[in-house]
Amino acid sequence: MSARFFQQDTPAENQSIKVNDAIIRGHTTIAEYLTVTGNLSTSAGLTVGTSITHDNIPAANIVQGTSITTAIDATGVANPFNFNVSTFAATTAAGGEETFFLNMPAGRLNSLGFASVSVYYYSNVVGTAGIPVLSIVTQEADRVTLVLRNVHGANALNGNIHFRFKYELGQNA
Repeated sequence: MSARFFQQDTPAENQSIKVNDAIIRGHTTIAEYLTVTGNLSTSAGLTVGTSITHDNIPAANIVQGTSITTAIDATGVANPFNFNVSTFAATTAAGGEETFFLNMPAGRLNSLGFASVSVYYYSNVVGTAGIPVLSIVTQEADRVTLVLRNVHGANALNGNIHFRFKYELGQNA
C-alpha cells in the first residue's frame, strides 16, 4: 500500500503536510528535503544521501596535547555530540586524580542535556598499572570538566586512555 499527500488534486510546488507522531514502516523516499525541528530517532541504521547530521556523522578522533591536564579542544569537530578522545599518557599516583577540561563549541550544551563519557581503551594493564576511572564533574554551556582518578591503592597509572564523549540533547517535558 502507498499513500501520497497533496494539498490539491494535482501535484504542485511548495506543498507541505504536517504530521505528528508518525510511524513509518518499510521504505520511505523523500524527494526534496526533510526538516526535523525536534529529535529524530531510529531503531536501526539511518542512511543519508547528500547531507548528514548529528547521529550519523562518524565520530572524530581528538588527541590531547602536552599533558594529562591540558584542555581538550572539541570546538572544531564536525559532530560535537559524539567523538573519541585519546588522552596524553597519564602517570597519576595511586589514589590520585587529574582534572582537565573538554572545550565545546559555544552554546552546544544546555542544562537539559546529558553528557557522558565511556572509557574503551587503556594502553597498559589494568591493576598492574593502576585503575583509571573517568568522570564528568561539571557541565557548562561550552565546557565539560572531567576528572581522571586512579582508584588503585598502590600502583600509578602509566598509559593513555581512549574514551568516547556523547551528548544527548535535552528538552522540556
